[in-house]
Amino acid sequence: MKNKKIAVFGDSILKGVITVPNSGRIFDVVENDSLTQAQKVLGFELTNNSIYGNVITKAKGKFEKFIQKQKDANNLPDVVIIEFGNNDCDYDWNIVSDATVFSEILPKTPLNDFLENLDSMVKLCKENNITPIIMTMPPLVGDRWFENISKNLNKENIAKFLGENPGDKLSRNNEFYNLNIVEYAIKNDVKIADVRKLFLQQDDYRKLMCLDGIHPNQDGYDLLAKFWIGFLDE
Repeated sequence: MKNKKIAVFGDSILKGVITVPNSGRIFDVVENDSLTQAQKVLGFELTNNSIYGNVITKAKGKFEKFIQKQKDANNLPDVVIIEFGNNDCDYDWNIVSDATVFSEILPKTPLNDFLENLDSMVKLCKENNITPIIMTMPPLVGDRWFENISKNLNKENIAKFLGENPGDKLSRNNEFYNLNIVEYAIKNDVKIADVRKLFLQQDDYRKLMCLDGIHPNQDGYDLLAKFWIGFLDE
């Protein structure tokens, strides 16, 4: 991978975000995120465009501008890692908290829109001879995420929206989007970086996740770095 150019478009996972209890901040960023660690070992050039809270509908336009700019400069990346879904499958919990009717509340990015945008990004990569890699979603710790999203909001209303066992519903929603990501990648012959499998095959993946239930902790990012080193070196 030495001298290869890798561009990344994703959310807080590949940004290296962690949440620290009682820090007074919404989030912190680890000094050595997973891809930076891999870069130090493999020597590739890294452009990380991951943004906290990012959804694929916002990223697609920035991605298209990035590709055009790099094309004009004759500096296109060799590989693009695409990592979305965690925020897309989530809801605006402020709206849910205040709602009296739930029937019209949709995920931040409805599944069909999510897959259409994913397909557009993959096709743009292939049209420019760039290898796209789709990363799967780390497994959600549903009970922790429920406590996190309902903090300072109407917890009873959010629980009512999610139904019996809210944490399980959140985990299943996360899994549903991930299954569609994998199905899309297989159907369209796109390389898969199966991070979800990596975490689930550990003895207790919960120990690798922050207390918010959605971000890996430093141990989780270190595990992910080892994965990238092996995966990208192939």
